[in-house]
Amino acid sequence: MAIAIGQLHKHFVGEVSGIDLRKPLTKAEAAEVEAGMDKYAVLVFHDQDISDEQQMAFALNFGERENPRGGNITKKEDYRLGDAG
Repeated sequence: MAIAIGQLHKHFVGEVSGIDLRKPLTKAEAAEVEAGMDKYAVLVFHDQDISDEQQMAFALNFGERENPRGGNITKKEDYRLGDAG
């Protein structure tokens, strides 16, 4: 199934279908999603039951994770996303 992005609002927001975020994206799929982000600023992916690891893998299609600036009061063992988050 091909990726489709339909406009939800006259100024921004696209609704994405035809993609399973639990699976690795091809370069073409990542480029299509990124083009949708550029066009609509906000994308909605309905019914995507993904794990934290799958969400991180999806996000890494669009660049490396930025390191936060400043301190953090959360103990490392309490990070919700483990070492990746």
